[in-house]
Amino acid sequence: MTTHARIIIIGGGIVGTSTLYHLAKAGEKDALLLERRQLTAGATWHAAGNVHTQSAYANLSALQAYSLRLYDGLAEEVGQEVGSHIVGGFFLAQTKERMEEFKHLAGKFRSIGLEYDLVTPDEIKAKYPLLNVSDLEGGAWDPEEGYVDPYSVTMGLAAGARKYGGKIKQNCQVDSITRLPSGQWRLTANDEVFECETIVNCAGFWAREVAEMVGTTVPITNMEHQYLVTDTMPEVAALGYELPMIRDCDSQYYLRQEGQGLLLGPWEQNCRTAWSKGRAPWSFGQELFEDDWDRLGDGLASIFHRVPALDSAGIKRGVNGAISFAPDGRPMIGPMPGVPNFFVACGFLGGIAQGGGIGLAMSQWILEGETELDLHFIDVARFGDWTTREFARERTHEILPIRYELIYPGIERKTGRPLKTTPIYNDLLSHGAVMGQAYGWERPLWYAPNGEVDEPSFQRPNWWDHVGREATAMAAGCGLSDMSSYGKFRISGPDAQAFLDHIGSAKVPSKPGKVALLLMLNERGGIVGDITIENSDDGSFYCVGATMGVALYQRWMEDHAGDFAVSIENITDQFAAIGIAGPKSRALLNTLSADDFDDFPFMSSKQIDIGRVRCTAIRISFSGELGWELHCPMLNQKALFDALMTEGKNHDLILMGGRAMGMLRIEKGYRSWGAEMTTEVTPHAAGLQRFCSKTKDYIGRSVVDRQRDIAPAKVFVTVEVDANAPPCWGTEPVLKDGQLIGYVTSGGMGWRCGKMLAVCWIDAKHRTIGGALDLQVLGQIYLAKVLADPVFDPNNQHLLG
Repeated sequence: MTTHARIIIIGGGIVGTSTLYHLAKAGEKDALLLERRQLTAGATWHAAGNVHTQSAYANLSALQAYSLRLYDGLAEEVGQEVGSHIVGGFFLAQTKERMEEFKHLAGKFRSIGLEYDLVTPDEIKAKYPLLNVSDLEGGAWDPEEGYVDPYSVTMGLAAGARKYGGKIKQNCQVDSITRLPSGQWRLTANDEVFECETIVNCAGFWAREVAEMVGTTVPITNMEHQYLVTDTMPEVAALGYELPMIRDCDSQYYLRQEGQGLLLGPWEQNCRTAWSKGRAPWSFGQELFEDDWDRLGDGLASIFHRVPALDSAGIKRGVNGAISFAPDGRPMIGPMPGVPNFFVACGFLGGIAQGGGIGLAMSQWILEGETELDLHFIDVARFGDWTTREFARERTHEILPIRYELIYPGIERKTGRPLKTTPIYNDLLSHGAVMGQAYGWERPLWYAPNGEVDEPSFQRPNWWDHVGREATAMAAGCGLSDMSSYGKFRISGPDAQAFLDHIGSAKVPSKPGKVALLLMLNERGGIVGDITIENSDDGSFYCVGATMGVALYQRWMEDHAGDFAVSIENITDQFAAIGIAGPKSRALLNTLSADDFDDFPFMSSKQIDIGRVRCTAIRISFSGELGWELHCPMLNQKALFDALMTEGKNHDLILMGGRAMGMLRIEKGYRSWGAEMTTEVTPHAAGLQRFCSKTKDYIGRSVVDRQRDIAPAKVFVTVEVDANAPPCWGTEPVLKDGQLIGYVTSGGMGWRCGKMLAVCWIDAKHRTIGGALDLQVLGQIYLAKVLADPVFDPNNQHLLG
């Protein structure tokens, strides 16, 4: 006998159960959850249960805030107590640098409507008298911090799921998954058979094994993590109220009340992979690992220093359980690239805090095809086949001991590098390149003249002026950028043009040698991504997009290929790209090529020879200066680079990194994917309607047309910020007469105009040119003035020259 369901969820931890709950509550009556043992039997049952809103990512904070409020109201909704304790919490700072981070976060949370108040050591002591605050600089207070009983919350969500029509089957271990000719999935579990349209992999420790059943993988690493619970402490019992949560960010631990004692959770500096090779045995149930207190020595010493009363406290129990990590410590959710109708929700470092919101997001993704919030930063598509098990292990061992690290803007990881390099990688290093990593690629951020390395800061970092010199030198001469990490696709087949017209907002170039910029929109008109399309004169189209969007773009295109006779080939690794920009770029290229760069219109392309290398030259420039992108086979990049560098000495050629380009594009008014171009923003609001056709049909057009004659509620503006202000890095609040009207999406220095700039997403009624706004940067208010956009070269004289 075969059991049929439209949707099957594998895994009954808090995330899987929350996903079922939200699917059922949204009206999906044909969803079934299969749990290997009993609900919560993986990581959920032994979790510490902490819930909080604080995150380095604004939309993850929003999901966590939703979780907290959902759990707190579950008892009333389903009639089952869930052990919710909203007691507030302190984040402690031992250094001025940490307090600076708290100032940055306070602005971020204000911009999304969450409280996060800076406090003094005395204010902390007043609410938590057991703390030694003598060596604290201060801290931050979040009134919505708290904890829940993970088992009870999961059972509450399960009760809600059943109430709304969801089904749960326990003691049902999935053994195999196959795809039927119909496209449906067949699962075998024990001796039973199940069939469904959609699978949701919420298998926790076993998420990799479940993914492998369908021919793919997810880069999770299972790690051990320990916490302790003390016996009753007279000092706690005598208070008469419940103590707030504590996170000592500099000493890397969390602390909360448990009964009349305390729960102590230091993050292990000597971290350990769970099980011998990180793979959980299928037989593992509600079990723990043997206690290993030696690994907690330094962490416990820090906690005992902070709470002297612990010296006389006994240990009631220890918990040494497993948790699953993604290589960057963020969840992995969404449709699995390359595997239709297979969704993933795994890798939760804070699964209890995130479970409610993730379940909501997953239900939206499954039922509506998209999420309300832009979640590209936790999309499983941010990883690819370059993310090996060893890479994941190395990266996890780097980030677990620094769970509460200072999250500076542009922070880079050290492990798992280098991984993907271009043929000119060593050449760039020899010229002082300071590399960052994006989608596995090493790419230059800036060029250090004296062997300097990144010294991150919320103020102007050590690279600030060097980046300025790169930008101004390019604007006076010409600059070379390695753009090889950009995503590249070859779209071919009889319906290639029709397909691209369907998924892209602008008219696809029908003539060879023509180039267009297209926006990919969802059905709500939100911007999924942007791609440059070149008609290659052989019936195919060469498409270029954002580095971090490679797998996401490919998934989007494949999901919307429908009945089109089209081939979508990811050729990113096969082709290199070098950008040449600046007023002397044409002279440089004319010297190296017999082809004529004088007769080369903007947004066009040619097959040309640069020295010994045949290239596709595309007349386009993200810097706003005269420029070209030179695309060639990856194996030829070294020869192309050498020719450009040799002749470039006669044309004031400099090397330019990604950070300079990021600031130059702000001056030019160009929007960036992931910052201004997100699924929450439509072309109308972003000022990008010029890239939206009025004559052809495409995904999202109905929304674009509906908004054409309607004033948007919110818009992007570029502002000049007080020159004395620290840089804006994103999410700083924008105020008018003391009222929140928006937030910063990007910031930097306008090196050509000599102004500190920021791009702001604000209420449209405040976009008056010359109008005064206030920006809250690191806790201080700075004056900003709305500028006409673009700030640099509004008539495109440089770009089109």
